[in-house]
Amino acid sequence: MYTVPTRLYFLLTFFFYAYNVAAQDSTLTYKASVSAAGATDKTPFWMRANQYGAVPSSGNFVLGDFGIYKIYNPNDPRIFNWSAGAEVITSYGTASNVFISDLYATAKIGKFEILAGQRKNITGLMDTLLTSGSLSVSQNARPFPRLQIAIPEFIPLYFTNNYVSIKASYSDGLLHGSAINYGSVREVAETYFHQKTIYLRFGQAENKILGYAGINHQAVWGGEKEISPINNMKQSEAYWHTITGKAYNYNRIGNHFGTIDLGIQWKRKDWTYFLYRQNIFETGSLFKVINLTDGLNGLSIKRNKRIKERYFTINSILLELVGTKNQENNDPFSNLAFFEKGNYYNSHIYANGWSYLGRSIGTPLIGNKTDIRADLENNVSEFTNNNRIVALHGGVTASWLGTEFLLKSTYSRNFGTYISPFLKRNDQLSVLLNAEKKVQKLSGSAIFTSVGLDMGSLYSNSIGLMIGIKKSGFLN
Repeated sequence: MYTVPTRLYFLLTFFFYAYNVAAQDSTLTYKASVSAAGATDKTPFWMRANQYGAVPSSGNFVLGDFGIYKIYNPNDPRIFNWSAGAEVITSYGTASNVFISDLYATAKIGKFEILAGQRKNITGLMDTLLTSGSLSVSQNARPFPRLQIAIPEFIPLYFTNNYVSIKASYSDGLLHGSAINYGSVREVAETYFHQKTIYLRFGQAENKILGYAGINHQAVWGGEKEISPINNMKQSEAYWHTITGKAYNYNRIGNHFGTIDLGIQWKRKDWTYFLYRQNIFETGSLFKVINLTDGLNGLSIKRNKRIKERYFTINSILLELVGTKNQENNDPFSNLAFFEKGNYYNSHIYANGWSYLGRSIGTPLIGNKTDIRADLENNVSEFTNNNRIVALHGGVTASWLGTEFLLKSTYSRNFGTYISPFLKRNDQLSVLLNAEKKVQKLSGSAIFTSVGLDMGSLYSNSIGLMIGIKKSGFLN
């Protein structure tokens, strides 16, 4: 991976180059924000979760976010188009931190896109604004470097009379090293992240009712030759077994996780309704542990057109139910369990589990054990000591007098893991309220504030407040 000075060099080079091309097509955008936060203990859960790793957990800090992006020109008739982006996050609190979040370039050739670098990414069917977090790849961890080829937008299949559309992706990324729980070495210097997705849409875009179905498969792997030298496995061989899920000497290569997603959208005159389900599969093979009980269920309701802002207006509503407590593969006819229990987001090989730089790659509701009360039961080999949960999550966006409001609230029941179960059920309530208003006297900048609350027995009880100012737009 690049060192910080090397990344900053590329960042400055990108800024200079992007500025020079901006006048050609006016697709150069920027964003900048500065905020300060204080809390009675740690940063409340919904102030830091699903923020791509940008918000510190320390509770008291100053945060800066600066980005510049060259976006696709929608009016460009050429088959070839390109985009790029760079974003720097800075924070100062109990510790100072500077890192590059986005740093990527893409090339779009017709309907296909090639990506190189690290760019924010989320996977699965859900309401991306208000969701508690996609189960497989959410908005919780920092972006990491990867190469990807994708069909990023749904394109119709002509042989279906445009009734079925498809989008898909295939990528490989670079994670940090990991301590090893079971193997011939204590740690490996690098691990990798493999991902492939395919999603279908049923119905033409203008139809009132659309159906969705798709699957995503991810795996963390790497260091197989060092972990088990007796097998003398080549990296190319390990990669093949990872992407196919094929067993090697009766063992799976890599830590696998994915979801099978279903959704239906109904567009009415004033509102659009979207009902979705993410169903978990895990533990090596695509079809080894498929659990019909665990998963993410959601109902999203969005207003189609904004109305006069002088009235209080609800713009969207979300309800989600998340369950990961069962983790067993049951026969749908006999209800008998077969194969072993799962251990979601943990790995018997990699101590880092399903995480990057300490943040869960999947849903933030199942987080690092270091974010959970220290007196609760845990195991040193596990990334998380709480992957058996039942959670009810809700969200609302609204507007009034030119101010945008966002409310998120989650109530969860937490049971630990099968390896280290909690002695008692631990209940948790986490709430977030955001307000944002543009101020013309500040050159169109927006001021915003967030209030967060954690109350329960899973996290430290804490109340937090964040205030800041931000601005975004086009550079001409």
